[in-house]
Amino acid sequence: MARITEECISRIKDSTDIVDLLGRYLQLRRSGNGWTACCPFHNEKTPSFHVNPARQIFKCFGCGVGGDAVKFLMMFENLDYPTALRRIADMNGIAVVEEEENPEVARQRRLRSRVIEANQLAADYYHRMLCRNHDAGHVRAYLKKRGFNIDAAKSWQLGWAPPSFGELQQLAAAKNIDTRLLTEAYLLGKGRNGQYPVFRDRLMFPIHNVRGEVVGFSGRVMQEEQDPRKYVNTAETVAFRKGEQLFGLHKATGPIAKADMTVIVCEGQLDVIACHEKADIRNTVAGLGTAFTDEHALILRKYAKKAILCYDSDNAGIKASEKTYRKLAQAGLDVYMAGLPAGEDPDSLISTQGPEALRQAITEARPYLEARLSRELQIGSGRTENRAGLITRMADLVAEIKDSNRRDVAVVDLATRLNTGMEDLRGTVAEIIKARKNAPPSYDSRESTPAHQGWDEAQADGIVDASDEPIRPVVAVRLHPTMRGLISMAAGSTEVQHLLVDKIEELQEPIRMLSGGEILQRLLELLPAPASPEAWQQFLARISPEQAAALRDINNAALELSDTAAVVEQACARAARDSVSARIDILRARIRGNDVSEQEALKILAETTALQQLLNS
Repeated sequence: MARITEECISRIKDSTDIVDLLGRYLQLRRSGNGWTACCPFHNEKTPSFHVNPARQIFKCFGCGVGGDAVKFLMMFENLDYPTALRRIADMNGIAVVEEEENPEVARQRRLRSRVIEANQLAADYYHRMLCRNHDAGHVRAYLKKRGFNIDAAKSWQLGWAPPSFGELQQLAAAKNIDTRLLTEAYLLGKGRNGQYPVFRDRLMFPIHNVRGEVVGFSGRVMQEEQDPRKYVNTAETVAFRKGEQLFGLHKATGPIAKADMTVIVCEGQLDVIACHEKADIRNTVAGLGTAFTDEHALILRKYAKKAILCYDSDNAGIKASEKTYRKLAQAGLDVYMAGLPAGEDPDSLISTQGPEALRQAITEARPYLEARLSRELQIGSGRTENRAGLITRMADLVAEIKDSNRRDVAVVDLATRLNTGMEDLRGTVAEIIKARKNAPPSYDSRESTPAHQGWDEAQADGIVDASDEPIRPVVAVRLHPTMRGLISMAAGSTEVQHLLVDKIEELQEPIRMLSGGEILQRLLELLPAPASPEAWQQFLARISPEQAAALRDINNAALELSDTAAVVEQACARAARDSVSARIDILRARIRGNDVSEQEALKILAETTALQQLLNS
């Protein structure tokens, strides 16, 4: 008889947000850190049915029923367990994987239980070594230097893996845990010279799943000359997949709910521990290594509605934060970014400026797109040549937002901040979404290499492999029709180029406001010779791929006009009118925003009226 695989069952459950599911059947109302409703399983007028998003369970205190999302669906629709699982899988677009029940399946389940038992034994042993073994003095000194006391070490069961593995093997043998099982748990590895301990002279971080089981380890090297890999993680086992585990989540689910369904996402284990123990910011988690996965985002969606990225402010941190933003936005979370001072991570900021500095940075966190745009503008310093392609880059980030209403709010906000046409930006986002749907399948994260075979974890220290970059289609910059006309004329006529150069001052506002203006600006700077394919190709090579793609149906064939000056004059006048219209659209969107004071609204209204009068005249 076919049954759904254990891995598939876990994936189905991890993809389910109990609040979203029950919200399809009940009228839920927010109550503190949870939700309430009138119980569907007995008659009542006063709600006694409670949903706990932190624990992903429901409980009726009137009739006593309770359970998880699967149990609710079974009771509400009178389904058996497999059918309820399949129904939820259909809701979340997950393919159901089945297998015939056989002794091998049962063996795998028993093996998983035994691997977790071996991990717990190892975690207890490593912790004792850290606390009591004289040879672990350098690890205790390291933790003390980083500001972590014995209470923090006990709370997180930190440990030390000694160079020798003999004592742990003896302890395991006493528990009927043989060498084969230690290898299955990736505590022992197999090499050319036989078996060896995977973790040697490393600070050990036990990795717990959300149920609190020790499913694996992450070990930090103490003497870097011994091993270039700063961190070594447990390889994939029957109990552990790095892409599905979040460090600290087993401690953070309750605090996430108490923090108004907000989770703080850091880069490393010590940052998480510092937030919990030094700053009392306990709604904090981290991925393992550099890759934040789709599974990570789906798991967090079960517990949180908002995520604040608390990453390093260096280039590697910004790059990592973008990858994480994309995953979280795709999963439907609101993503914010805390602005840490240059050169600081959460732990170092607490050490140098105190926990209040980190709390303030988190409190003042801005929406990710707003924070990212500010950084882009700062880097570009407002110069046209440095801002080329900025709209497309920001549109690419906006396109990650799945909900159309929230995506449109982001478009309006960015159009206002960029002083660009709202419809142009909206159209660019739509084209990016369409291009992604039509693009061939690709992956944006590689399977993690077992730590003893590669350098994957070295990337956590800022060494980034370019092949880890997402494969994304080149999306052409959207050309405003008026800009398209001006570019087409300038490409094919030296006389048009000279006339437009003479009008460059009055063209500055259209160039700034209309999509594709940067391309016209660049064309008038470089002045590629008309009727010269070679000159045109050289021009295309000096602009961005997104800009060049926008010109694929434009060439620089010679253009003859009966009255060139009159045609250029009319085109410039049209560009001026279109830029005024675009400015009016932005102001109208701005005045509808929630962050506009009454005084600001009056100023915006006055400017809008004046521009409309100018347009009408």
